[in-house]
Amino acid sequence: MTRKERYQFVLDYFSQHNPDAATELFYGSPYQLLVAVILSAQCTDKRVNMTTPAIFQRYPDAASLATADFDDLFPLIRSISYPNNKTKHLIGMAKMLMSEFGGEVPLTVEELVQLPGVGRKTANVITSVVDNQPNMAVDTHVFRVSARIGLTVNAKTPLAAEKQLLQFIPRDQVHVAHHWLILHGRYVCVARSPKCAECGLQQACKYFAKHYGRAAAEEPKLPVVSAASRVAAAAATSAAKKKLPERLK
Repeated sequence: MTRKERYQFVLDYFSQHNPDAATELFYGSPYQLLVAVILSAQCTDKRVNMTTPAIFQRYPDAASLATADFDDLFPLIRSISYPNNKTKHLIGMAKMLMSEFGGEVPLTVEELVQLPGVGRKTANVITSVVDNQPNMAVDTHVFRVSARIGLTVNAKTPLAAEKQLLQFIPRDQVHVAHHWLILHGRYVCVARSPKCAECGLQQACKYFAKHYGRAAAEEPKLPVVSAASRVAAAAATSAAKKKLPERLK
């Protein structure tokens, strides 16, 4: 299988089994999504979703967050990884939104990375989720899954992986492909003991061919329904819940 054929197989599979993949972070506005993504660095979306409702209720917009004191905000995110730095980043981000962007979240990567706590990955997430821009955010899941399948080759950094993925994924699919790879890494191609027996990408996956034999990869006899169902269910749940109740907006 050529690299182009591998990409086509993977994209076709996800298009069929999880066409409406979306972020699992709950949010009701670009500002709330930005807060959630900043908090999600090296932390699970589940934990972030448990934490953000109280933050959004007390600080529903950039203007209110810009006036927050460290000692008031910190207790709300104490359970998140690196709470000290993230508390400082959130307050600094909100202040910069007010002073430089009129309280609105900018939608270019170049502007977003100027904000405290916002790197290229976070900027790519915001622009792709909010505006469907063809920007590929490479987190640990995307980096791992892309390398295992063989979508990326000898990519040593997230930026190198991003460039390879953008080279082969059609522009109009980049924003959703980001979610496909994340969800696949979160529920099927997990870091330890990937669930290859359930995976529908066996025919295209270099990892599967290496560990289970190329013949098996070409003619899979293992069930593929459960993995697709798990990821699709996660996407459905995300689509239903990603926006917070109106009282928190």
